[in-house]
Amino acid sequence: MRAEVDGVTASGHVAIEDVGRLEYLDAVVRETLRLNPVIPDVLRLVKRPMRIGGVDLPAGVAVAPNIHAAHRRPEAWPEPDRFRPERFVGTRPSPYEFFPFGGGSRRCLGMAFALYEMKVVLATLLARADFTLAPGYRVRVVRRNITWVPSEGMPVVLARRAA
Repeated sequence: MRAEVDGVTASGHVAIEDVGRLEYLDAVVRETLRLNPVIPDVLRLVKRPMRIGGVDLPAGVAVAPNIHAAHRRPEAWPEPDRFRPERFVGTRPSPYEFFPFGGGSRRCLGMAFALYEMKVVLATLLARADFTLAPGYRVRVVRRNITWVPSEGMPVVLARRAA
């Protein structure tokens, strides 16, 4: 990822037009969202009677597709707990397998902007600094309202990259 970013950055700056060309950076962002969706599940109301997973559901019943569980199904994601950005290089998973922003007509309106913003920030950080998780810190995820977040933030150690 660093080599890809270094190939398009000039003096620590990422050109807006280059963000879309950073395929591995995009894969890292998507794999991160697969393993750590900000919202673990979504609530939907069944509009018409239907069968889901062998269960007949009447219209009006609430269902909660679990994003976290769907993103860790071994049938769709071999070694589901392993961080492997390569899963997203040169491929687009089904919207029934990967939906970190929800799906269908109720998908998050900010999805495109959020993905773009994540890539710009990550590429800028990579171009300007080396960073590692603070020594001794163990990530513990907690639920805050409808989102999952690190319980005590995400302390990192930054070191300016040599020019």
